[in-house]
Amino acid sequence: MEPMASPDNLTPFVVRHRRTIPRIATLLGGLAVLLAFSCTRAETSTLVGSWWDAQGQSVTEKQALDCLRDAPVILLGEVHDSPPIHRRQLELLDAFNGPVLLALEQLDLGGDGRIERLNDESFQNGRARAQAVGFDQDGWGWDRYGPLFDWATERRAPLWPLNLSREKAMAVAMADGTGWRDELDANARAWVDEIAPELSLPTEQERGLVEVLEQSHCQEIPSAMSSRMVRAQVARDVLMAKAIMGARKAYPDHQIVAVMGNEHARLDRGVGYWLAQLAEEARLDVMSIGMVPINQLSDAAGLDDAFDLRVVMPAVDRPDPCAQARESRKGE
Repeated sequence: MEPMASPDNLTPFVVRHRRTIPRIATLLGGLAVLLAFSCTRAETSTLVGSWWDAQGQSVTEKQALDCLRDAPVILLGEVHDSPPIHRRQLELLDAFNGPVLLALEQLDLGGDGRIERLNDESFQNGRARAQAVGFDQDGWGWDRYGPLFDWATERRAPLWPLNLSREKAMAVAMADGTGWRDELDANARAWVDEIAPELSLPTEQERGLVEVLEQSHCQEIPSAMSSRMVRAQVARDVLMAKAIMGARKAYPDHQIVAVMGNEHARLDRGVGYWLAQLAEEARLDVMSIGMVPINQLSDAAGLDDAFDLRVVMPAVDRPDPCAQARESRKGE
């Protein structure tokens, strides 16, 4: 498919992030364009690897990279079990010119001296560096994330933890009333109180997140549990935003590239949204990339302004997790 963009096509989303105000109501019309080109095998093959901006315009990779190189913070979305996406991440990291700090959803926050241990310059390989801070190699998969640790170690790039641990996130979700506050340390509670004291989103964004969570659980979780899961998701996004701010303060001359799931990387209800809620003097210019497998494009129809850029990736093939649930409902 021939790119349809001129160099000026990137202007709208650059201007938007100089304002650092997310536009919640803009329809991602480009998804309709993407889906229109995915009707045949030949057309689908030409779509993989293409870049699209938030206005639904095709842009060249050079245009995308030229703009990304100027962004102080990049939220680099992913699908965790996609080998092509992990390979593409490394290619993008190699394309940036200046010093990079690599922040990872796959590293948990917490613990005195954790960041210092992670960035001890004596490490000779990425595996030793990961083991020093208890990276869950089995849970996340060393084959998927080991290359990121190796890349950072070979280039002496700082690494930065982003995430609330699974255990703490589960505790936040399961706590009754305001009991979730007791599951966070003092620093985390202070940050939450500043921008998300109820660990909730505006109604429209929260409804969209609930739909995603319910779909991911095969429509089999009660609404009360959905709201608890939203709470945990918001806690993670808020604390990732906090961690990114800390990284920026510690390494002001580095470009922050934060690797996280596509849902976290969103501007309308994910980490990008919470970064935009900070006090005016603390706001950062942020750009978000959604790395979307082609077989998931239809699931994204109707999204509002989730990413500045999307790159279409090869399909992720996995068993349908909801097939058994559908069969069970047929027999009811």
